[in-house]
Amino acid sequence: MKNFLFISFLLFSFSYFTHASDTDSNKNHYYLIVKDKINEEIQKQEWLASSLDNLIIENEQKINISGCDFKRFNGNKEDINTQLNNINFFFDYKEDLEKYFLSLNEFNGLYFIDATNTSEMCNGFIYKLIIKLNNNELIIPYDRTPLLNKKHLIFYKKLSIKEENKINNLKRNKNCLETKYFEMESTNVCYYKNMTILDVYDAMSYNPYHVFRHKIKEEVDVSVVYDDKDVDIDYKWLGKNKLEITQYFQGGITTYTFIYQNGKTKLITVLSPD
Repeated sequence: MKNFLFISFLLFSFSYFTHASDTDSNKNHYYLIVKDKINEEIQKQEWLASSLDNLIIENEQKINISGCDFKRFNGNKEDINTQLNNINFFFDYKEDLEKYFLSLNEFNGLYFIDATNTSEMCNGFIYKLIIKLNNNELIIPYDRTPLLNKKHLIFYKKLSIKEENKINNLKRNKNCLETKYFEMESTNVCYYKNMTILDVYDAMSYNPYHVFRHKIKEEVDVSVVYDDKDVDIDYKWLGKNKLEITQYFQGGITTYTFIYQNGKTKLITVLSPD
């Protein structure tokens, strides 16, 4: 099972970032899960809470999660109310709606998964709709019975302008070579002009899938463990211009090699499932 999860992550990583980079990054907005609002029932299943920890991208009239597009529904409040009533939204999620004092008046927009998504993953996606609130948060109705006794809302908060600028700058300065595959292993090489190792790492750290939680310092080696991701991570500097990060998952190993030279950072990412 864990091998399958790691392979799924491998496929997600490259398809997701390739897709995301196709849009105009200057118009991108980003959202991360609001951990304080994760329901206790979900928190008890640590792997489930971790799987919901995604970086969500909003660009003009669509929202992207894991490479799958959600298109904005064109309609007024009455139309949105009709759509939500048709799927029993207000009844099914009554407990969370009352807990956070949410009603139709707080809803700014409604997004449904794009029917033109062709990938098998998108067609079977667990999320079917997204609601944007007036306070710039997103809520996603989550229904995974029998894993959960009740249906819950998952909240995502928009990043600050400063944080968004870091991610968009990373995308603008990024130039990647074609990914190479050998058996189950994949190697991806990208160059980031006018960015140091610390710049690239910092911008990438906003995406939970990289598990770049540790605040690195130049030429300081360290090892960390994150139980919720089931991963051990080693940070090793080979001089001030080269950093190797090795992540030991239950289903395989991911290595990131950062090399700074001639005003740009080269990043080699190798994904090696067991």
